[in-house]
Amino acid sequence: MDKTTIEIKQKISELQKYVEQLSKPTRCLLCGKKMNSFCNSHVVPQFILKEIADVGMVYYGQSLHEENVFLPTKTGINNAFTFKLICRDCDKKKFANYEMPEVITDFDKYSFERKNLILSEVAIKTHLSHINTKIQEHNLSLAVYPDIINTINRLGISTAYQIDVAEHYDYIRSLTKFRKRTNFPFEILYNKLLDYQTSIAAQTIISYIYDLNGQQLYNPNDISPTIITRYFYLIIFPYKGKTRVLFYIEKKNTYLVQQVIDQFYSLSDEEKLHFIFMSLIIYDEQFYISPKLHETIIKDKKLTTLYRNIENDNKGNWHNCKEIMNFKEYKNYLLPSNSF
Repeated sequence: MDKTTIEIKQKISELQKYVEQLSKPTRCLLCGKKMNSFCNSHVVPQFILKEIADVGMVYYGQSLHEENVFLPTKTGINNAFTFKLICRDCDKKKFANYEMPEVITDFDKYSFERKNLILSEVAIKTHLSHINTKIQEHNLSLAVYPDIINTINRLGISTAYQIDVAEHYDYIRSLTKFRKRTNFPFEILYNKLLDYQTSIAAQTIISYIYDLNGQQLYNPNDISPTIITRYFYLIIFPYKGKTRVLFYIEKKNTYLVQQVIDQFYSLSDEEKLHFIFMSLIIYDEQFYISPKLHETIIKDKKLTTLYRNIENDNKGNWHNCKEIMNFKEYKNYLLPSNSF
């Protein structure tokens, strides 16, 4: 590594630490208690990450982009997609129903009330992760372009960032009310305990811009309508030779994406799993890949080219997201033949 590269990496590291310092809240986002130090909370539980790690290391989904020596694409499980927005007490108690190995194996045996708690907790923590990402992106812009951001703030203009964070925070509060409901508020679209262990783990939210016929569902560049109500929730939890895959949405929001739901239901079980994998590739970065699978998947030029084209779409119309209609043309790395 040459001297210039070392210096650039050092400056990036310093910038990341500064952004992290800027991003620390003064109160827990869940209980409101004032805190001096916050819990380093994982999105995907650590006991899941250990299953796909090699010597304690996993790859981020971003590792499928062009190689970049300045940005880390491999990490230890202690720091894999963590955030510091809640206190230790909330992290320990408010997610206790889903952050346990028994959920992977015994989910189907649980009552509606227990399933309700589990799916609500998954949704809440996933929204917290999204808020953290938005805060980090905003503070990075503040660090790099302080004059522009401060001018916007002085003018009192509501930015896409402010709208998005506020809506996700309000949505988290609405999800906490599910604990008191007796009816089941979710529609589970896919729930399987696979009899093998995948080499990919994930916990995320997905909002489809195109359906399986290539019809555009909404304009991602229009910040006026909320997209939160369009989110599907997805977890892929490999553990001890099995994998729990759950794909679900709130019942009250199904009418907004009914065509996607109907199209998904028309697929075979194998096609549904294939669709879920390609949804990660097209719509997400926050998933993890085992080092052994990474060696294989990074050589899949067709898949990695699509992944990189999607990143370029962030500045345009997301046209490459329409490729979800051709999901069967790509290799499915959630199949047992592609697990290590």
